[in-house]
Amino acid sequence: MLSSTVMFAMNKKNKFNKQKDLAAKMAEAKRQRELAEGGDVASATSEDASSKDATSSSSSGQLSDKEIKLRNDRQRFADMLENSMSSANSDLGDGYYLTVEQENENANAVYRGITRLYEGDPAPTSPFVDLLNIETGEPIGQGGMKRLVPWEGSRSASSSDYLIVVTDPRPKSVELRTAMKRLAGGLSNDMLAKCVVINTDTPAENRRFVKKNFAEDSGADKMTVLTDEKMDFMREYTALGEKRFSITMFILKEGRCEKIAREVEAEIVTDTVKNAIRSLLR
Repeated sequence: MLSSTVMFAMNKKNKFNKQKDLAAKMAEAKRQRELAEGGDVASATSEDASSKDATSSSSSGQLSDKEIKLRNDRQRFADMLENSMSSANSDLGDGYYLTVEQENENANAVYRGITRLYEGDPAPTSPFVDLLNIETGEPIGQGGMKRLVPWEGSRSASSSDYLIVVTDPRPKSVELRTAMKRLAGGLSNDMLAKCVVINTDTPAENRRFVKKNFAEDSGADKMTVLTDEKMDFMREYTALGEKRFSITMFILKEGRCEKIAREVEAEIVTDTVKNAIRSLLR
């Protein structure tokens, strides 16, 4: 029987080898991508700098969403390559918000060219408009979206504040309900006030669950629960998954998807959110 020390060393070696193989694949894909674009990393960086200079001297002073998307696509291989190696031994207990498996899945998605939102991409606000208020059963509308989203003019939050969004497309999801209980018991009132849970249950079903499980003075009432019955929001935010439905966490700030964690387990959702916020505020 192998000792715990030997098992730990073997697991560590396996993780490193997996990361090393993935890094090699990504590096090759990056090299071929650069050749196809007719330039190398230096020229791409130079183009980015020139583009930024040109944009900063323009009247708007900001990159368009399309320009940012193109810049992110160009930088993504380098970023994911660096992250895949630096997080080879990542663990939520060490302050990471992604597990090794999530890092690998994200890196593979980049390598395979999966179309979905990545960190740094624009965070669309129009999908919020049609989400249903669980008390009234009506869409929150433009007014509700602006009250909810900090950078859209929320009077209760600074425009530079972040917004935590947790989604799950599964109806009456036991895992999401467990996650909600853990968030309510593990996040501060300030964080809960910035937390939005979006699912596909009817407003009436959500009301019953909230009333049954969360007391009015428990702090959980600060958390916003909204309904996305047609999954339009989750589709726009690419939160339906390529293989299966699961919990996805987004940290949105100033119009961008700053942090994204997919296939989040209910048991670690609180640590995932807390660590993502800490990494955002560093």
